[in-house]
Amino acid sequence: MKLHEYAGNMHNHTPHSDGVLYHDDLAKAALRAGLDFLIVTDHNVWVQGPEGYHTGADGRRVLLLTGEEIHDTELQPEGNHLLVFGARSELSGLAPNPQQLIDAVAAGGISFLAHPFERAAPILEDAVYSWRSWQVNGYTGLEIWNYMSEFKSLVTSRSMALFYAYNPEIGMRGPFPETLKKWDALLASGQRVVAIGNADAHGETYSMGPLSRCIFPYEFLYRAVNTHVLCERKFGGDMAVDEALIYSALRNGNCFVGYDQPHPTRGFRFSGHSREQSAIMGAEITLGSGVTLRADTPRPCNLRLIRHGKTVAQAENSAQLTHTVTRPGAYRIEATIRFRARQRGWIFSNPIYVRPH
Repeated sequence: MKLHEYAGNMHNHTPHSDGVLYHDDLAKAALRAGLDFLIVTDHNVWVQGPEGYHTGADGRRVLLLTGEEIHDTELQPEGNHLLVFGARSELSGLAPNPQQLIDAVAAGGISFLAHPFERAAPILEDAVYSWRSWQVNGYTGLEIWNYMSEFKSLVTSRSMALFYAYNPEIGMRGPFPETLKKWDALLASGQRVVAIGNADAHGETYSMGPLSRCIFPYEFLYRAVNTHVLCERKFGGDMAVDEALIYSALRNGNCFVGYDQPHPTRGFRFSGHSREQSAIMGAEITLGSGVTLRADTPRPCNLRLIRHGKTVAQAENSAQLTHTVTRPGAYRIEATIRFRARQRGWIFSNPIYVRPH
């Protein structure tokens, strides 16, 4: 089966909430960065109207869609931010009841717990916007890697703020370990939980003494942590049809998180095969006498095959990992790559679900 890969970023803000550029300029930045789609998620407001294809001077197109990042503004401590896509209605009034909100989204859309674990950055005087209501169910997945959340965790002093403002790639390592641990625990419990990764782009400028710096330009962030979806059909230019393809891939977990700054992650594939079946990320395959899982990356890296938080196979400095599994479970791939003198998170696949015979 031929799959069509599209890279996009799904956590962005405009002046309708707390960003600095409007939709047209975000689309231009996404075109320059080589993205295929972009979803704008202003806080507690669903902005209708800007959706559609934008075309660059070179003829390339990017599909811009609008979702929403919903949270209860009265919650103390702050948190419980939910990324909502495809709901086609304003649901922020349900924010005080996260389960009711998730249920309402599920009627026609999909939802992801945004930056579920955050770390304090006192110098920024910013809150820790972690997810707090873990008793909820029915959400589509987790935002396992949020670029700006990780950057915020690096800003522990004035000197570190200045250093990482000009050298963010030196500090970026990957999803927080506590996020991956929670994801693996949910998968081990039998839940289907889709992972995504995003920028959380605002484009704000911060000042420290005589120095001012945009932390960070939208285009810069669109070249960093993105979500790549795999679709059975090619985008045809009809906004409604192509939007449905994106949301179907996200709902089913036919996607992976890629840190595209060290090296482009396009072309990564993770699949499962048995005598009678085959599966891609997000799909199920029956165990039978054995299932062979295979990961292929665009360049050599360090690969790990993980089942419920435990490494079951690995390959170093390789562009491929193949392993036959004999136990049911949710299997996912982590790839790290050497960049700026150390190993860093590069690719995080969604699971293939191996079911008992």
